[in-house]
Amino acid sequence: MVVSKDNQGRIIGWRETYVSKDESVEVSVHRNVNTTTTRNRTTGKVDSKTVFGRTPFTSDFDDEK
Repeated sequence: MVVSKDNQGRIIGWRETYVSKDESVEVSVHRNVNTTTTRNRTTGKVDSKTVFGRTPFTSDFDDEK
């Protein structure tokens, strides 16, 4: 997992990659933008979805509570 921080040291996002025999999945969260990219390792087909809004995973790192 790679964690992004702002100049004050607060966590503002993260990126993580999951890999299996058949596909790889990359999850990227930066503030309120969440992108999930799935790549089929056999065919090379890529599917990417971007969602704007707060993810439930962000609350794990939220310093503004």
